Amino acid sequence: RVALRPGIFAAVLRRSYTHNLREFSDEFLERKISFEAVTMVSAAQAAAIKSSWGDISSGDGGASVGLDMFIRYFTANPSMMSVFGYSGSPDSLRSNAKLQNHGKKVLQQIGTAVSELDDAAKMTATLKALGVRHKGFGDIKAAYFPPLGVSLIAAMEAKCGAKIDKGAWAAGYKAISDAIISGIES
Repeated sequence: RVALRPGIFAAVLRRSYTHNLREFSDEFLERKISFEAVTMVSAAQAAAIKSSWGDISSGDGGASVGLDMFIRYFTANPSMMSVFGYSGSPDSLRSNAKLQNHGKKVLQQIGTAVSELDDAAKMTATLKALGVRHKGFGDIKAAYFPPLGVSLIAAMEAKCGAKIDKGAWAAGYKAISDAIISGIES
């Protein structure tokens, strides 16, 4: 197993996004598929995501992964703490009930998305509605999502090790975040 520095992992994630977007664009143009019903997750990626979800959510439904994701996100992006309404050091937030609950809710929503992977239209509609609800939380920008995805996948890997297919989860997170962003921007 090769460990990647966070900066390298972010670059790999960005390349994966670009590659998947290129593939999606070609498919969209060639087949004239409705954007609302398409994800950028292949059948193999969906299978890898589903096979690892049990390990990610084991024990606490994924709440510990959600909390770890936010701690990693705030450590790498300290200015985001105020956007989310937090102050202090990221590590001091480990015992913050509000952040624990938010992490739990994020992972529950990801669990819903995983269960809907085989129905792209349903998954997209569910996540777009979530994005619409997030409009009420302030000026949420699409740029916030990629670094959060890096933190999420790192938190998943910290819990589950090599059981996580980073490429599959990068594609899955991209599909999830794109649907949420479409709701925020609607």
